[in-house]
Formats: sequence, C-alpha cells, structure tokens
Amino acid sequence: MDRTGEDPRAAALPESVAWTALLAHGVELAAATLALPGDAAGARWRDSVAPLIALSGVRLALSQLDRLPAADRPAARDLAAVSVRRAAGELDSIWRGEPMPESILEIAEDADRALDGSVYAGIRIAHLAGAAPCWMPPIAPEWFGEIAVGRASAAVMAPGTLVLPGSPVAWWVQCADPPLAPALFPIESGDRPLQVYRRLDERGRIEGDLVAPLEALPAGMPLLVPLRLDGEAIGAFPFGETAWRAMQEAALCGRDPRSLPLEHAE
Repeated sequence: MDRTGEDPRAAALPESVAWTALLAHGVELAAATLALPGDAAGARWRDSVAPLIALSGVRLALSQLDRLPAADRPAARDLAAVSVRRAAGELDSIWRGEPMPESILEIAEDADRALDGSVYAGIRIAHLAGAAPCWMPPIAPEWFGEIAVGRASAAVMAPGTLVLPGSPVAWWVQCADPPLAPALFPIESGDRPLQVYRRLDERGRIEGDLVAPLEALPAGMPLLVPLRLDGEAIGAFPFGETAWRAMQEAALCGRDPRSLPLEHAE
C-alpha cells in the first residue's frame, strides 16, 4: 500500500489485463496455424500472424495513449503510424493476387480507426455551467498564438455564439487550456471530440441544439469551429462577433433562448 492507502498495483491492473488479452490472442492465432493445411493458402495465413499481432498491439497501445505525458504523444502516434503501414504492407504482399479475408481486413481497419482517433488522446472540453444561456465571449488572442505552435488540435465556438446551458463551447488537445472563466465554463477531461449542431426550422428560426460525437453527421449548423488538427490550421471564424450575434438574435424571432432545448445524440 502507498501513503494514500491504495495498492499501487491496482492502477496497472487494466494495462496488465489488456496486454494479457493481447498475448492470449496472439497465442490463439499461432496455435490456429498448426491446424492449417500445408498448401499456399495455409502458408498465407501462417505468414499473416505476425503482422496481425502487430496491428492488434498498435490498436491496444493507442487506446492507452492518454497515459503518456502530452509531450510524448505525437512521437508515439508517429511510431504507431509507421508500425501500421509496415504491417499493412506485409499483409498486402502476403495476399497479393488473392482476396484478403474479411477477418484480416477488419483487424487492419480497426488499427486505422485507432490511429485516426489517437489525435484526440487527452482531449479537454469546456462546457457552459448553470441554467442560463449566454453569448460566447472572445478568448484572449494569446491562446490562439499558443495553439499555432506544436501539434495542437482545437475547435471553439465563435465569439457571439448563443450557448445553451450544458453545451460544450470548446475542446482541445496538445495545448494549454484556454483562458475561460472557470465558474462559467468548467473544464474536464473527455473521451472523444464533440460537435454542437443548431437546429433550424424551414424559415431559419432557431429550434434548439444537438450535441453529437464528431464522427456523427446529423442535420443542423455546426457551431464548434475546427481551428487546428494535429498542428495544421484547418479553419477560422467565418463572421465577426457583432455580425454573428446579430444574425442569431434575428433567428430567434423574439423567442426566449431559455426555452430552447439542448439534446444529446444517443
């Protein structure tokens, strides 16, 4: 036991279990090859075991990427990308001229998805606290200079956006927290990036907002503006604060914003 009264082995337990499961999976694959015929098809399957274990290992390692210090994550992701490309290239060579089995394709696709999602490891999200809507304030320009250095990813509501209670207003990775008022916009760790979609009726009037995972594409106007992805500039606020707020006030058509619902996608 440490001074907190906790067994230090407990923190390592999930990681140990995960790697044990990966080892068991590798042993199962290796054992299964013993029953394969000695023909060309059997040889292809036997040759596929090593790259398949490599892809499974990368996927597992990426699922635990947030345990690394933030400064070490980009290099770890780069190494993972090299490993995925190498293993995928080996599988392509092994199955050249033959249709690759669906089970192998699924493992390769899982590794690709894990690699794509790893850019968001350690994500931080700010939400609007309280029960009252507000207008998104501008963030100090110094923060935008900070996220332009290194391999940050970030999405932020534009200044002047009508924010409903509980709505995320920003998320970011690989950079310092933005200088938002903590009482109004508390910050917490997240597990995936989100988007907020504003729902409008056929006349363009605001009906409410929907919070959904970034990969979902429901109907509506996205409110979180993607600014950077892995260090690359990918967007900017489309309107100035005054003009953007005026457009939304017009779209309220006199409706009290406190009556607007904020929903969450399943």
